[in-house]
Amino acid sequence: MKHFSMQDCVDFVRWVKDEEETVAMQKHLDEGCTKCLKNLEIWRHILKFANKESQYAPPESSVRIVEASFAMRGLLSARTEKFELATLVFDSSKVALAAGVRGGYASARQLLYKSGSVCIDMHMQPKPGSESVVLMGQLLDSTRPAHGIGDVPVSLLCEGDTLSRKTTNQVGEFEFGFGAVRDVQLVFGIGESRLLVVPVPNANN
Repeated sequence: MKHFSMQDCVDFVRWVKDEEETVAMQKHLDEGCTKCLKNLEIWRHILKFANKESQYAPPESSVRIVEASFAMRGLLSARTEKFELATLVFDSSKVALAAGVRGGYASARQLLYKSGSVCIDMHMQPKPGSESVVLMGQLLDSTRPAHGIGDVPVSLLCEGDTLSRKTTNQVGEFEFGFGAVRDVQLVFGIGESRLLVVPVPNANN
């Protein structure tokens, strides 16, 4: 059985596919493809969150932590740097799985953040047998969804201390590993004067 791609699913829930393709997809779903139904359900939730983005605000505690981190490390320049806090628009841990797919092992956590046209798609995976976490992600431009934003410096911070510094690869991907720490943030240096901060949720929350 041929499954539809993620892009097909996105276009389907946004109602931008042509009538023939929409009919074909609906027929495929009516035949009971669990994989495609699950993917569509995820993207329906993402679209719902994205449409309500203006209603979301970061917790005051997260704002205080990030601002304190910048003050301690001097990451914000008084000259030209613009500070932005990315908004969480999707968290797979908050999504109720459809009946029939609840028995799977769901230790991995999918997160989607947005600030303007910049999107940060992240995947948190605990390391088996330890308290460490692997954080993988991709920096994307929503105006060019097929293209990642490469060569962007990104730092992993914990309570103001820099744990690691890296640069996104050619397709905007990055990866970090860290232990049992709390109040973690990612800081992306976009362009010459824009700092984008992503408050990473605690692994056990």
